Amino acid sequence: MQVVAEANDAGAMLQILKRQPVDILLTDITMPGHYNGYSLCMELRSALPSIKLLALSMSEDGHLIEKMIDEAGVDGFIPKTAGRQELIQAITTIAQGYQYFAAPVIAQYEKFKRLRTRNDSYNLTLREKEIIGCIIQHYSNKQIAEALFISERTVETHRKNIYRKTGTKGEAALIRFIQEQQLL
Repeated sequence: MQVVAEANDAGAMLQILKRQPVDILLTDITMPGHYNGYSLCMELRSALPSIKLLALSMSEDGHLIEKMIDEAGVDGFIPKTAGRQELIQAITTIAQGYQYFAAPVIAQYEKFKRLRTRNDSYNLTLREKEIIGCIIQHYSNKQIAEALFISERTVETHRKNIYRKTGTKGEAALIRFIQEQQLL
């Protein structure tokens, strides 16, 4: 293995990669500058599709992992807490034409997919999810209305729809249901 280029931000790396061919790009997801690691990977998938992409991140956010795998099409993903051996294993595996996703990454990815499937099965809208978030924080209808810039009457209507969709009656039952089903 040989390091042929380094950069501190995704924009600079993109410029380097247009001049300097590489086999595998090891990229952090969170970077300073205009681009982040996700944007860089998306750009590279169309501009330089032959480059293999290995994402590295401190984040174990399922949504971010899903975006990197499903949208950006990374060839591998490991947490920054991975040791030297796992990094070498990931690079070697990807160089051989395979994918490598660390066990914690796969666990978070699968957990997020399950949660998304559950959320979709209840057909909760984005606004309803926002209101549930406020309800969990024990906001009153007035506080929810102010926070979301909607009327109290609209909040009441959303609450009724949320209770109907989740089969709950009242705030305590809803909060318990959301926690048990891990909907948010």
